[in-house]
Amino acid sequence: MTSKEIIKRLIAHDAPPRFGYDFHDLSDLRGAGSRTYIDIPENPYDSWGDYPELKKLTGFNGEVRRDMYGNIYGRFEGKTKGECIRGVIQDWDDYEYFLPKFDPNHRERLLKENFAECEKFVVTYGSSLFSQLRDARLIANALADTITDPDSVSEFIDRIACHEVEIIKNIAGCGIDGWFLGDDWGTQDRTFISPASFRELFKPYYKKVADAAHDAGMSVFFHSCGYNYEFMEDFIDAGIDVFQFDQPDAYPAEVLAKEFAGRAVFHAPVDIQKVLPTGDREFIESRTLEMCRLFREAGGGWIAKDYPTYHDIGVEREWAHWAEDIIVNNSKI
Repeated sequence: MTSKEIIKRLIAHDAPPRFGYDFHDLSDLRGAGSRTYIDIPENPYDSWGDYPELKKLTGFNGEVRRDMYGNIYGRFEGKTKGECIRGVIQDWDDYEYFLPKFDPNHRERLLKENFAECEKFVVTYGSSLFSQLRDARLIANALADTITDPDSVSEFIDRIACHEVEIIKNIAGCGIDGWFLGDDWGTQDRTFISPASFRELFKPYYKKVADAAHDAGMSVFFHSCGYNYEFMEDFIDAGIDVFQFDQPDAYPAEVLAKEFAGRAVFHAPVDIQKVLPTGDREFIESRTLEMCRLFREAGGGWIAKDYPTYHDIGVEREWAHWAEDIIVNNSKI
Protein backbone atom coordinates (compact mmCIF):
# COMPACT_ATOMS: atom_id res chain seq x y z
CA MET A 1 0.00 0.00 0.00
CA THR A 2 1.42 3.40 -0.97
CA SER A 3 1.79 6.35 1.36
CA LYS A 4 -0.97 8.14 -0.56
CA GLU A 5 -3.36 5.23 0.03
CA ILE A 6 -2.51 5.05 3.74
CA ILE A 7 -3.17 8.76 4.31
CA LYS A 8 -6.40 8.63 2.30
CA ARG A 9 -7.61 5.68 4.36
CA LEU A 10 -6.71 7.51 7.58
CA ILE A 11 -8.73 10.54 6.48
CA ALA A 12 -11.64 8.37 5.34
CA HIS A 13 -11.49 6.38 8.62
CA ASP A 14 -11.38 3.30 6.43
CA ALA A 15 -9.32 0.74 8.37
CA PRO A 16 -5.87 2.30 7.84
CA PRO A 17 -3.04 -0.17 8.40
CA ARG A 18 -0.89 2.23 10.44
CA PHE A 19 -0.46 5.82 11.55
CA GLY A 20 0.79 8.30 8.99
CA TYR A 21 4.34 9.67 9.08
CA ASP A 22 5.53 13.17 8.40
CA PHE A 23 9.05 13.20 9.81
CA HIS A 24 12.01 15.07 8.36
CA ASP A 25 13.58 11.84 7.13
CA LEU A 26 10.49 9.63 6.71
CA SER A 27 7.25 11.03 5.35
CA ASP A 28 4.06 9.91 3.66
CA LEU A 29 3.45 13.51 2.56
CA ARG A 30 4.89 15.64 -0.21
CA GLY A 31 4.50 19.39 -0.42
CA ALA A 32 3.56 21.44 -3.47
CA GLY A 33 3.07 25.17 -4.03
CA SER A 34 -0.53 26.27 -4.34
CA ARG A 35 0.20 29.40 -6.36
CA THR A 36 2.64 31.69 -8.07
CA TYR A 37 1.90 35.41 -8.04
CA ILE A 38 2.62 37.78 -10.91
CA ASP A 39 2.62 41.55 -11.47
CA ILE A 40 3.60 42.20 -7.85
CA PRO A 41 4.66 45.82 -7.26
CA GLU A 42 8.35 46.37 -6.57
CA ASN A 43 9.07 46.15 -2.85
CA PRO A 44 12.46 47.49 -1.67
CA TYR A 45 11.71 46.25 1.85
CA ASP A 46 10.99 42.60 1.02
CA SER A 47 13.98 41.25 2.98
CA TRP A 48 14.94 41.89 6.60
CA GLY A 49 17.04 44.97 7.14
CA ASP A 50 17.68 48.27 8.91
CA TYR A 51 15.33 50.65 7.11
CA PRO A 52 15.17 54.08 8.82
CA GLU A 53 11.92 55.01 7.07
CA LEU A 54 10.14 51.88 8.33
CA LYS A 55 11.59 52.27 11.80
CA LYS A 56 10.41 55.87 11.92
CA LEU A 57 6.94 54.76 10.91
CA THR A 58 6.76 52.02 13.54
CA GLY A 59 9.09 53.13 16.33
CA PHE A 60 10.62 49.65 16.29
CA ASN A 61 14.41 49.32 16.77
CA GLY A 62 15.04 45.79 15.53
CA GLU A 63 15.11 44.34 12.03
CA VAL A 64 12.12 45.22 9.87
CA ARG A 65 10.60 44.21 6.55
CA ARG A 66 7.41 44.91 4.60
CA ASP A 67 5.37 42.27 2.81
CA MET A 68 3.64 42.60 -0.55
CA TYR A 69 0.37 43.58 1.13
CA GLY A 70 1.99 46.54 2.91
CA ASN A 71 2.19 45.08 6.43
CA ILE A 72 5.40 45.81 8.34
CA TYR A 73 7.06 43.12 10.48
CA GLY A 74 9.75 43.30 13.13
CA ARG A 75 12.12 40.95 14.89
CA PHE A 76 15.24 41.03 17.07
CA GLU A 77 18.63 39.36 16.48
CA GLY A 78 17.55 37.51 13.36
CA LYS A 79 15.30 35.16 15.30
CA THR A 80 11.90 33.83 14.18
CA LYS A 81 9.81 34.88 11.20
CA GLY A 82 8.93 38.12 12.96
CA GLU A 83 5.64 39.62 14.06
CA CYS A 84 3.50 42.21 12.35
CA ILE A 85 4.00 45.59 14.05
CA ARG A 86 2.02 47.83 11.69
CA GLY A 87 -0.88 46.62 9.58
CA VAL A 88 -1.72 48.07 6.22
CA ILE A 89 -5.34 48.78 7.21
CA GLN A 90 -5.21 51.65 9.67
CA ASP A 91 -8.84 52.65 9.15
CA TRP A 92 -11.72 50.63 7.71
CA ASP A 93 -13.20 53.81 6.25
CA ASP A 94 -10.13 54.58 4.16
CA TYR A 95 -7.99 51.68 3.01
CA GLU A 96 -6.78 49.70 0.04
CA TYR A 97 -5.84 46.05 0.33
CA PHE A 98 -3.78 44.63 -2.48
CA LEU A 99 -4.61 41.08 -3.48
CA PRO A 100 -1.99 39.76 -5.89
CA LYS A 101 -2.81 38.22 -9.22
CA PHE A 102 -2.04 34.52 -9.41
CA ASP A 103 -0.31 33.07 -12.42
CA PRO A 104 -2.71 30.79 -14.35
CA ASN A 105 0.37 29.03 -15.77
CA HIS A 106 1.06 27.65 -12.31
CA ARG A 107 -1.47 24.97 -13.20
CA GLU A 108 0.64 23.80 -16.14
CA ARG A 109 3.71 23.56 -13.95
CA LEU A 110 1.81 21.39 -11.46
CA LEU A 111 0.53 19.11 -14.24
CA LYS A 112 4.09 18.52 -15.39
CA GLU A 113 4.90 17.15 -11.93
CA ASN A 114 2.41 14.29 -12.55
CA PHE A 115 1.30 14.32 -8.92
CA ALA A 116 -1.59 11.98 -9.70
CA GLU A 117 0.98 9.19 -10.05
CA CYS A 118 2.97 10.20 -6.96
CA GLU A 119 3.06 7.48 -4.30
CA LYS A 120 3.00 10.11 -1.57
CA PHE A 121 0.02 12.19 -0.47
CA VAL A 122 0.52 15.63 -2.02
CA VAL A 123 -0.42 18.64 0.11
CA THR A 124 -0.32 22.21 -1.11
CA TYR A 125 0.44 25.07 1.27
CA GLY A 126 0.00 28.83 1.52
CA SER A 127 -3.62 29.51 2.47
CA SER A 128 -5.06 31.48 5.40
CA LEU A 129 -8.09 33.60 6.30
CA PHE A 130 -7.94 35.06 9.81
CA SER A 131 -4.17 35.53 9.59
CA GLN A 132 -4.67 38.05 6.80
CA LEU A 133 -6.99 40.09 9.01
CA ARG A 134 -4.75 39.70 12.06
CA ASP A 135 -1.79 41.22 10.25
CA ALA A 136 -3.65 43.86 8.23
CA ARG A 137 -5.30 45.24 11.37
CA LEU A 138 -2.95 43.88 14.09
CA ILE A 139 -4.50 41.35 16.37
CA ALA A 140 -5.79 43.73 19.06
CA ASN A 141 -7.66 45.79 16.48
CA ALA A 142 -8.84 42.71 14.60
CA LEU A 143 -10.38 41.20 17.72
CA ALA A 144 -12.01 44.49 18.65
CA ASP A 145 -13.36 44.75 15.10
CA THR A 146 -15.34 41.54 15.58
CA ILE A 147 -17.44 43.52 18.07
CA THR A 148 -17.27 47.10 16.81
CA ASP A 149 -17.29 46.54 13.04
CA PRO A 150 -18.37 42.98 12.22
CA ASP A 151 -19.56 43.92 8.73
CA SER A 152 -16.07 45.07 7.72
CA VAL A 153 -14.62 41.85 9.14
CA SER A 154 -17.06 39.68 7.18
CA GLU A 155 -16.51 41.59 3.95
CA PHE A 156 -12.74 41.34 4.31
CA ILE A 157 -12.70 37.61 5.13
CA ASP A 158 -15.13 36.88 2.30
CA ARG A 159 -12.81 38.66 -0.14
CA ILE A 160 -9.86 36.55 1.04
CA ALA A 161 -11.93 33.36 0.88
CA CYS A 162 -13.03 34.12 -2.70
CA HIS A 163 -9.39 34.63 -3.65
CA GLU A 164 -8.51 31.23 -2.19
CA VAL A 165 -11.44 29.57 -3.97
CA GLU A 166 -10.22 30.89 -7.32
CA ILE A 167 -6.77 29.44 -6.66
CA ILE A 168 -8.31 26.09 -5.74
CA LYS A 169 -10.27 26.09 -8.99
CA ASN A 170 -7.10 26.92 -10.91
CA ILE A 171 -5.26 23.86 -9.60
CA ALA A 172 -8.19 21.42 -9.57
CA GLY A 173 -7.33 18.25 -11.45
CA CYS A 174 -3.57 18.62 -10.93
CA GLY A 175 -3.24 15.59 -8.67
CA ILE A 176 -3.18 17.55 -5.41
CA ASP A 177 -4.58 15.48 -2.53
CA GLY A 178 -4.73 18.04 0.28
CA TRP A 179 -5.33 21.77 0.71
CA PHE A 180 -3.64 23.34 3.74
CA LEU A 181 -5.04 26.29 5.69
CA GLY A 182 -3.25 27.94 8.60
CA ASP A 183 -4.72 30.32 11.19
CA ASP A 184 -3.85 30.49 14.89
CA TRP A 185 -7.06 30.80 16.90
CA GLY A 186 -6.25 30.34 20.56
CA THR A 187 -4.22 31.27 23.60
CA GLN A 188 -2.97 28.47 25.82
CA ASP A 189 -6.36 27.99 27.46
CA ARG A 190 -9.11 29.59 25.33
CA THR A 191 -10.09 30.87 21.90
CA PHE A 192 -9.56 34.49 20.86
CA ILE A 193 -13.27 35.15 20.35
CA SER A 194 -16.51 33.48 21.39
CA PRO A 195 -17.89 30.49 19.50
CA ALA A 196 -20.93 32.60 18.59
CA SER A 197 -18.76 35.29 16.97
CA PHE A 198 -16.73 32.65 15.18
CA ARG A 199 -19.85 31.02 13.75
CA GLU A 200 -21.19 34.34 12.53
CA LEU A 201 -18.05 35.99 11.15
CA PHE A 202 -15.63 33.24 10.13
CA LYS A 203 -17.18 29.78 9.86
CA PRO A 204 -19.08 30.49 6.61
CA TYR A 205 -15.85 31.42 4.87
CA TYR A 206 -13.91 28.40 6.10
CA LYS A 207 -16.79 26.36 4.75
CA LYS A 208 -16.64 28.20 1.43
CA VAL A 209 -12.95 27.31 1.04
CA ALA A 210 -13.38 23.75 2.33
CA ASP A 211 -16.32 23.11 -0.01
CA ALA A 212 -14.26 24.30 -2.98
CA ALA A 213 -11.35 22.06 -1.96
CA HIS A 214 -13.63 19.04 -1.54
CA ASP A 215 -15.23 19.75 -4.91
CA ALA A 216 -11.72 19.69 -6.37
CA GLY A 217 -11.02 16.30 -4.75
CA MET A 218 -8.80 17.62 -1.96
CA SER A 219 -8.95 16.93 1.76
CA VAL A 220 -8.58 19.99 3.98
CA PHE A 221 -5.74 20.32 6.48
CA PHE A 222 -5.91 23.08 9.08
CA HIS A 223 -3.11 24.39 11.30
CA SER A 224 -3.94 26.31 14.44
CA CYS A 225 -1.85 26.96 17.52
CA GLY A 226 -3.39 27.32 20.95
CA TYR A 227 -6.46 25.82 22.57
CA ASN A 228 -9.30 25.59 20.05
CA TYR A 229 -11.60 23.10 21.75
CA GLU A 230 -14.68 25.33 21.60
CA PHE A 231 -14.32 25.66 17.82
CA MET A 232 -13.69 22.00 17.04
CA GLU A 233 -17.24 20.99 16.20
CA ASP A 234 -17.63 24.07 14.00
CA PHE A 235 -14.38 23.37 12.17
CA ILE A 236 -15.45 19.79 11.52
CA ASP A 237 -18.87 20.96 10.39
CA ALA A 238 -17.23 23.50 8.07
CA GLY A 239 -15.29 20.69 6.40
CA ILE A 240 -11.90 20.43 8.09
CA ASP A 241 -10.59 16.88 7.68
CA VAL A 242 -7.17 17.07 9.32
CA PHE A 243 -6.07 19.28 12.22
CA GLN A 244 -2.41 20.23 12.35
CA PHE A 245 -1.89 20.83 16.08
CA ASP A 246 1.64 21.15 17.45
CA GLN A 247 0.32 21.17 21.01
CA PRO A 248 -1.93 18.09 21.25
CA ASP A 249 -1.56 18.04 25.02
CA ALA A 250 -3.17 21.46 25.32
CA TYR A 251 -6.45 19.51 25.03
CA PRO A 252 -4.86 16.92 25.90
CA ALA A 253 -4.34 14.10 23.36
CA GLU A 254 -6.75 11.92 25.36
CA VAL A 255 -9.55 14.35 24.48
CA LEU A 256 -8.58 14.58 20.82
CA ALA A 257 -8.49 10.79 20.45
CA LYS A 258 -11.69 10.09 22.38
CA GLU A 259 -13.92 12.91 21.11
CA PHE A 260 -12.73 13.60 17.58
CA ALA A 261 -10.44 10.91 16.13
CA GLY A 262 -13.40 9.04 14.69
CA ARG A 263 -14.35 12.11 12.61
CA ALA A 264 -11.05 13.90 12.05
CA VAL A 265 -7.33 13.20 11.80
CA PHE A 266 -4.61 14.92 13.84
CA HIS A 267 -1.39 15.87 12.06
CA ALA A 268 0.65 16.40 15.19
CA PRO A 269 4.00 15.82 16.85
CA VAL A 270 4.43 14.77 20.43
CA ASP A 271 3.63 18.00 22.27
CA ILE A 272 6.21 20.73 21.59
CA GLN A 273 5.66 22.59 24.86
CA LYS A 274 4.82 20.03 27.52
CA VAL A 275 6.76 16.96 26.39
CA LEU A 276 9.61 17.27 23.88
CA PRO A 277 11.29 20.34 25.46
CA THR A 278 11.78 18.46 28.76
CA GLY A 279 14.63 16.43 27.25
CA ASP A 280 13.57 13.65 29.63
CA ARG A 281 13.91 10.49 27.56
CA GLU A 282 11.82 8.30 29.83
CA PHE A 283 8.98 10.83 29.89
CA ILE A 284 9.12 11.52 26.13
CA GLU A 285 9.07 7.82 25.29
CA SER A 286 6.30 6.95 27.75
CA ARG A 287 4.09 9.81 26.58
CA THR A 288 4.70 8.89 22.94
CA LEU A 289 3.78 5.28 23.64
CA GLU A 290 0.60 6.46 25.37
CA MET A 291 -0.35 8.58 22.32
CA CYS A 292 0.12 5.51 20.12
CA ARG A 293 -2.24 3.57 22.37
CA LEU A 294 -4.83 6.33 22.44
CA PHE A 295 -5.05 6.75 18.67
CA ARG A 296 -4.79 3.03 17.99
CA GLU A 297 -7.83 2.44 20.22
CA ALA A 298 -9.59 5.25 18.33
CA GLY A 299 -8.98 3.38 15.05
CA GLY A 300 -6.30 5.73 13.77
CA GLY A 301 -6.66 9.48 13.46
CA TRP A 302 -2.96 10.35 13.71
CA ILE A 303 -0.39 11.52 11.18
CA ALA A 304 2.66 11.82 13.43
CA LYS A 305 5.02 14.61 12.46
CA ASP A 306 8.15 16.53 13.32
CA TYR A 307 8.13 20.19 14.27
CA PRO A 308 9.77 22.04 11.35
CA THR A 309 12.32 24.03 13.39
CA TYR A 310 13.26 22.32 16.63
CA HIS A 311 16.04 24.84 17.32
CA ASP A 312 13.38 27.56 17.72
CA ILE A 313 11.82 25.73 20.66
CA GLY A 314 15.00 24.46 22.32
CA VAL A 315 14.53 20.81 21.37
CA GLU A 316 17.49 18.65 20.35
CA ARG A 317 16.97 16.44 17.30
CA GLU A 318 17.94 13.43 19.43
CA TRP A 319 14.97 14.07 21.72
CA ALA A 320 12.61 14.15 18.74
CA HIS A 321 14.13 10.91 17.42
CA TRP A 322 13.27 9.18 20.68
CA ALA A 323 9.62 9.92 19.97
CA GLU A 324 9.89 9.05 16.28
CA ASP A 325 11.40 5.63 17.00
CA ILE A 326 8.57 4.80 19.39
CA ILE A 327 5.94 5.86 16.85
CA VAL A 328 7.43 3.92 13.93
CA ASN A 329 7.75 0.79 16.05
CA ASN A 330 4.20 1.08 17.38
CA SER A 331 2.31 2.49 14.40
CA LYS A 332 0.31 -0.57 13.40
CA ILE A 333 -3.40 -0.02 13.99
